[in-house]
Amino acid sequence: MLDIYLTDVQKQVQFKDYPGEHPVKFILSLKKIFPSVMELLLPVLPENENLDEMTWESTTADFEKFQLLLSGWGIIELRLNAISQYKDKSFADTLVKKAQQKVKEYKKSQTKLSSVDFDYLFMHEVNALIDAELVELGEKFYLPTLRDLWKNKVSENVLNAKF
Repeated sequence: MLDIYLTDVQKQVQFKDYPGEHPVKFILSLKKIFPSVMELLLPVLPENENLDEMTWESTTADFEKFQLLLSGWGIIELRLNAISQYKDKSFADTLVKKAQQKVKEYKKSQTKLSSVDFDYLFMHEVNALIDAELVELGEKFYLPTLRDLWKNKVSENVLNAKF
């Protein structure tokens, strides 16, 4: 369980909706996928330095973005699993690598974007690649849903990956 103090409303919340048992390991793993996580949730080490008692600070808006990233990755994992069944795991891994490469290109040309923007763009690119593959099976596009979830969290050009 993550104990999170929301600084803007001075409220303590407990977040339990994540895989695994150890919250610090979970956050560190998620940070590998979405680097902005460490900006959205700030660790607060207890005086005794016991990681089991670690707490976190965030704002309500940043915590909402964190939750969107987490649920977005869960959906991507489900969709990649479907691609793995349809094609194979290697093909699914290639889609993720293509999306990572596209985000690297964005980082070179879009230097004013935030790390949250780049994390959204990564999800956007992965889902766009999956949409292109699954449309052959009659699966509906997910990008409109993703955009709807993030419409008030990132700018319009980031939302649509149009630069």
